[in-house]
Amino acid sequence: MSVALIVDDLTLAYPRGGGIHGVTFTAADRAVTAVIGANGAGKTVLFSVVAGLCTPQAGAVAFAIEDARVAYCPDIPQFEPWLTASEVVQTSLALAQRATRTSGVDATRRAAAALDACGLGAVARRRIADFSRGMLQRLGIAAALVSDPEVLILDEPQSALDPVGRADMRALILAEGKNRCVLLSSHLLSEVELLADHVVVLDKGAVVANGTPAELLRAGRRPVWTVRFNAPVPAGRTLPRLEDSHVGLAREAADTVTLTFPSFAEAADRLLPCVQALGLPVLEITLRDDDLDSTFARLVGEVSA
Repeated sequence: MSVALIVDDLTLAYPRGGGIHGVTFTAADRAVTAVIGANGAGKTVLFSVVAGLCTPQAGAVAFAIEDARVAYCPDIPQFEPWLTASEVVQTSLALAQRATRTSGVDATRRAAAALDACGLGAVARRRIADFSRGMLQRLGIAAALVSDPEVLILDEPQSALDPVGRADMRALILAEGKNRCVLLSSHLLSEVELLADHVVVLDKGAVVANGTPAELLRAGRRPVWTVRFNAPVPAGRTLPRLEDSHVGLAREAADTVTLTFPSFAEAADRLLPCVQALGLPVLEITLRDDDLDSTFARLVGEVSA
């Protein structure tokens, strides 16, 4: 993948705390880069700097394409309520054309295509005063897409959507990631796992980890397995003849235990013998907390400790 965006040592700190501090990462073209972090981690500040809405105190943002078009949809987009959805998107296109000194685009056609892509084609002529928050979020993304940007920034694009809406937006983001650089934030880390080619983890305004979802998951895994049986586990059950292996056994529920190992290497040798030693019919064995939510909590917890 070619690089579309370089963020180099960005700092924008506020007197009372907050902001970003020395943030550095790259975002690839034709890919989705997710920035995740707790509330106040600096995601929106970072996006504002990348979009050119505010000036950093130090560092720089560079784009692979000179004068790259950058479109930004905030987490709660706001528009004049008397406008129709089509008028909002056409206005966005007109502003983009003025900024880039381009013209000759069929605004009506482009607006209709952007609204259709975001599931708003049927309400293109409706005034937005009675739009739900989810519809406004879709409209904000349509207003960003209509300019055909090289870099598309989406701040919490699925936060106001229902499950069907999230599925639609997921499909749209995946499709857009094949055509341009998409930079997004989300608290829905299960969605990030499905969407992102690369993930940047922010904590207190600084990058604490970055990599592909698979790389972050590997780095955050712990040798702890959950084992569920088809029978109750007797209270006080131990592991016969394995007491010297430093395997931790904890009863989580009537039919469920966790097995903790010193390392993955020892687990490779000991996991199945430990399960067999318990002498109960097994329903499933799963690696515990093997998801981005758990990995994020561990990464942030380790930094804060």
